[in-house]
Amino acid sequence: MNIDEIIYAKDLNLSDFLDKLISKDFNRLYPNNCFPTDGMMNEYLDTIEQRTDNEIRSILRRFLIHNSTYGSDEFYAKNLIAKIGDKTYLNSNNVKTEYNRRVLTKFLTKKGEVWEGLTWILDLLPHFPNEAIKAIDAYYLANCLMLPDNCLSALSDCSTIIRARYINYKHPKEIFWNLHPIDFEYLIAALFESMNYKVSVTKSSYDEGIDVNADKNELGHKETVVIQCKRYTKQTIGIGDIRNLLGVVHDKKATKGILITTTKFSSESRKFEKNNPSLELIDLSDLMRLLNSYLGTYWTEKLDKIINEQKVNNKSR
Repeated sequence: MNIDEIIYAKDLNLSDFLDKLISKDFNRLYPNNCFPTDGMMNEYLDTIEQRTDNEIRSILRRFLIHNSTYGSDEFYAKNLIAKIGDKTYLNSNNVKTEYNRRVLTKFLTKKGEVWEGLTWILDLLPHFPNEAIKAIDAYYLANCLMLPDNCLSALSDCSTIIRARYINYKHPKEIFWNLHPIDFEYLIAALFESMNYKVSVTKSSYDEGIDVNADKNELGHKETVVIQCKRYTKQTIGIGDIRNLLGVVHDKKATKGILITTTKFSSESRKFEKNNPSLELIDLSDLMRLLNSYLGTYWTEKLDKIINEQKVNNKSR
């Protein structure tokens, strides 16, 4: 490709960049695997809730690593080959990393590609955004010393897009307000069950102010958690409720008390939380992120199923 044929992404506005990214001009665009500037990325994030899932997936498909080989790989391979001289190196114990093995295999045997693709994480979306981000983070950690800078930027962009679209996605508040308070408790139980807790919803006549019990018996992570659920529409949670929860934590000899609300907490409550590490306060925005992370972004579409399954499971315990 002649230099005159290159389309420099920095010279485009966001709309034109996105058009070129998914068009036949993709190969002429530079860079074509990440946002060219932080400003363009921020502009995109400002409108991400109005974007379609198909568009999000198309961008991620461009940005994620494919089965491929980059120019820097050939440069690195030549340096390695100059040191070893022959193919026997491939079978020796001197190949310290999988990258070395792949790059030598590619340029000594002319087989395969150096980089194993990461596009499979698209199948984790929208239901498992946390796992998708973890996969990207692990890939970055394993390969950051050898990947070209644009590819590293692309992986960071992908994580940011997934977090903004699928974890920070804001559902209408009315979803919670239209729930019966007991159904809200079952939703919270389902959330903590998805976080690997063994959960039970308490009977209202014996709850002592506790709506959900959550226990974890993993080595190094043994916890006994008591949870209060406040499905309010307007009321701010004051310090009185928080003090009461701390008393229950002590009485139950629990490791933590969590108060979850569909509104927000007063500043005094937040200060009290900061001074008492056995308490955790989860407000509406925190709750949205947790539900999106662990039940999938579109948990609202299967809300009845989630709640009913918890009701059945709770009866069988």
